Amino acid sequence: MMNKLTGMAAAALLAASTFTVAQTGSTRYITDELHVPMRSGKGNEFRILHRGLPSGTKLTLLEDAPDDGWSRVRIPGGEEGWVPRQYLVAEPVAEIKLQRAEANLARFEKMEGNLGGEVRRLEGENHKLGSALQTAQEKSQQLEKELKELKALSADAVALNQRHQKLLHQHELLKQEQMMAEAEIQRLSGSDTQKWYMYGALSVGLGAILAMIAPHLRPRRRRSEWAN
Repeated sequence: MMNKLTGMAAAALLAASTFTVAQTGSTRYITDELHVPMRSGKGNEFRILHRGLPSGTKLTLLEDAPDDGWSRVRIPGGEEGWVPRQYLVAEPVAEIKLQRAEANLARFEKMEGNLGGEVRRLEGENHKLGSALQTAQEKSQQLEKELKELKALSADAVALNQRHQKLLHQHELLKQEQMMAEAEIQRLSGSDTQKWYMYGALSVGLGAILAMIAPHLRPRRRRSEWAN
């Protein structure tokens, strides 16, 4: 039984060692301890390179020695050294998580404020666009009404023009008929005058002839009557 437990412990230790080796190069954080010294070797007898890494310091894991209880790390400034591995954790400590959460919350609140302002701006633009659209629609309706009126006026103008042309044509025809009638009247008037002149001349001629032959037409007295 004891041998079995010992084998299981060795297997677990080997698995942990394998896991830590596989995780070399990953990120580690100082736990919630106040300060952790960093030394030049795996042990408290080695020289201290950094007197105290504060809690939450982000480190790069270079080498892990679980059997010795130490890990070689690199700090953000680039310096390398050994720290007790019991003070290293794979996840950020609660303080860092809180700071990140607070930062994320502030960022989200700022984004929400920006989004709220953007929403209000978009609503204002939407309202302006709606008003502009309504104005454009009203103007379009007015233009359509005016177009219909212009079409009606154009149709009336065409009809009036056609009627005007027809009246002009009729007027020309009447003028021509009037001129023809006047010419006929003048012709008839000249013809009547000539006729009356002829009648007058004939009358004068007949009168002269009668005057010439009238004495010869008187009856002669008998001689016995002259003798008496």
